[in-house]
Amino acid sequence: MSPRERIAGKGRTMLTAIVAVVLLLVVAGVAGYFYLSRSLEVKPEERAPEKIVIVVNPIPRDRVEAEARELESFLESRLGVDVELYFPTSIAAIVESLRFGHAHVALGVGTLPASLALFVADVEMLLAEVRDVVIDNVNVAAPYYYSYWIVLKDSPYKGLEELRGRKVCFPSELSTSGYVFPMYRLVELGYLKPVVDPRQFFGEVVFAGSYAACWESLKKGHVDVTIMAGDVPLRLYWEAMNNSRVLEKQGPVPAHVVLVSKNLPEDFKRKIKSALIELNNRPDLMRKFVSAIFVKFEERSAEEHLKPLMDALEATGLKDRYLRGS
Repeated sequence: MSPRERIAGKGRTMLTAIVAVVLLLVVAGVAGYFYLSRSLEVKPEERAPEKIVIVVNPIPRDRVEAEARELESFLESRLGVDVELYFPTSIAAIVESLRFGHAHVALGVGTLPASLALFVADVEMLLAEVRDVVIDNVNVAAPYYYSYWIVLKDSPYKGLEELRGRKVCFPSELSTSGYVFPMYRLVELGYLKPVVDPRQFFGEVVFAGSYAACWESLKKGHVDVTIMAGDVPLRLYWEAMNNSRVLEKQGPVPAHVVLVSKNLPEDFKRKIKSALIELNNRPDLMRKFVSAIFVKFEERSAEEHLKPLMDALEATGLKDRYLRGS
């Protein structure tokens, strides 16, 4: 082998060695980068927050300040983090607080804002509420109930089809049992088409603000038909039902639920669930914050519990209208 060939061979060997070292350094660097990145990255599901905010149905906090602190203290002792109860002023505020991550848990939320939150926020249903309700004039504890189209006993109307062009009272356009499900029944009967508007069927529509106000309007003859639900105070329910006739029934209407952020760690969500179920032993406290007819929380899947409402929102076209408003 000539001197030139020996030099060329040594050059190739050195080049090969250099390439090997460079490749080794690149691989080591990439591996080190990913290791460092993984070690520095903090995923939201890896650890519990130092503080959680629990949104509660709209009620004046100053009326329940002492009880609010009692509930916060109870949950702090079970969860090991700071807990703040947040009292929004509207249904929209509930949805928005969950949507933008200002709240981690929604306690005792009506199923309409809960369903809307499931559409737009990164949340899941944790528990359903069992309540003292009346179903077909029988008192029961159930996670659902029904609502009814009623007219006075001496009313000439025998069915909803006879009420076209007449006067109707609804408690609220945001009432699940008092508006969404009654609209759904009108769609099922073929009297309305989505997007529903009760004015397409009735001559005059009144939103009185409550079931009690609607019943008063019916009693005084200001309207021809209204809605009554099985989750209203018993005195109101029996007064209305004992002095009226039922034209139609709709439901089952799902009872209130608990929502939780999907971004919380799984073990922390289990702690929240356990703490809330433990509160089943404190119905007095829960009746202040969840509802006056609270019985207990129980585990139910969102698919099972909320399907009737989801079907109603889709069939009436109200889902998109509510979401635009939220």
